[in-house]
Amino acid sequence: MELKRILANDAKTANDRAMSLYGRDVLIISSHTVGGQTELIVALDIEEQGQESVVSVAQSQVSRAEPSVSFGSQMALVSAETKGGAVNAVKAPVAAMTAHTAVTKTEPAMTQPGTPFDREVMDQILDELKSLRREVSLNQKISGWHSNLDLAPDVENLLTSFTHAGMPAGLRTLLVDTVKDMRSEKEALDAVRNQLEQVVHRPSVALPKSGVHLVAGPSGTGKTLMVVRLATHAVTQVAAGRVAMVSYRDLRLGAWAQTLAMAREAGVECFRADTKEALSTVLAALSGYSLVLIDTSGNQLSQRVTEIQSVCPSCLAHALVSADSSTATLRRTLRVSGIRWNSLMISKLDETVQPWPLVEFLCENFIALSAASEGVDPGGLKCDLTTGALVEMALAHLSRVPDPNVQIPAIKLSKPTPEKLPAPSPRMFMSANPKGLRGPFA
Repeated sequence: MELKRILANDAKTANDRAMSLYGRDVLIISSHTVGGQTELIVALDIEEQGQESVVSVAQSQVSRAEPSVSFGSQMALVSAETKGGAVNAVKAPVAAMTAHTAVTKTEPAMTQPGTPFDREVMDQILDELKSLRREVSLNQKISGWHSNLDLAPDVENLLTSFTHAGMPAGLRTLLVDTVKDMRSEKEALDAVRNQLEQVVHRPSVALPKSGVHLVAGPSGTGKTLMVVRLATHAVTQVAAGRVAMVSYRDLRLGAWAQTLAMAREAGVECFRADTKEALSTVLAALSGYSLVLIDTSGNQLSQRVTEIQSVCPSCLAHALVSADSSTATLRRTLRVSGIRWNSLMISKLDETVQPWPLVEFLCENFIALSAASEGVDPGGLKCDLTTGALVEMALAHLSRVPDPNVQIPAIKLSKPTPEKLPAPSPRMFMSANPKGLRGPFA
């Protein structure tokens, strides 16, 4: 992706010039007035031919540096040798504290331009930019309406905190209509809390205790750690030795060793499958287990879930997103993917202070919650997550109305000041700790 800058005398001329140069579907990132002229910043997709030429130039430079054997030839040789003696699945008996090592089937690293991984990353970036563009456009449309409202000062400060907290413009507009006639911050907060809790209310889903379950979600959400936490919790609920983990097509460097170590710590058996056929063989061997949890990779999410459910139609899918996920990430994972999710799990509750995009998504979509987690401790599983607790967590960091019975101590100054200090603001924010701000899960 490449950013271009366009200058024109007015907005209409700038827009016409952008469409004439880059087409009617050009993505406009921002529009500002600079020196009496209108400045547009537009985003363009880099042509594949240009990327291929850059790669070819780099490869030619490597070939000149090492005329004997090129890097591409070495990779092709390693790939051919790997395919010759592949083993599709590896069983690791954790109880005996030993692991049988074998050559596993691997795929070439997806680093060349035009591969599915590269296209997926580019699509994610474009989705985020489009979402940002929609948000900016909606903010511009509603700013005039907000300025015409006769709001009480406390309520206006509360709405300002909504904006600073990163609340999406759509949700903020609905809440403005709720509190516009109220005169105090406490009354407005109570109304917002009641409205959100009623809209997002839904029954929770019990944690997996039997059957086959998969956990899928974007990269970096902690899927492996969540699977380990679910397995640790299930061990206390079912017979010993009847819980197993399966790592499916996770080709990250060192991922299998990390998963194996975490499974050993949890005291459950761990298996690996890199193909659909290997997964079918592993699941057939685990038919006598009470609970099987499948960990998936973050890339090609929809394809991986479809492959697993084609092998095991009875497998239940659970989506995992972090509490601070953006609107574009939530929409892409939970709606656009086309997967029928059985529940939603939330991670990293301790690393976010404003989960407003998640709250807005739950207002618009019905998907049951099942579990949440925080920190890196395998025991950090929260089994009692409710929508009310999630709303309270979001509101807890907006503002806190001071207790009238609590007296604020006077401030001692080191030297006199000619101006009178303003009264302490009634809007006080919670202090941070090393793990971040916490809500009701603290």
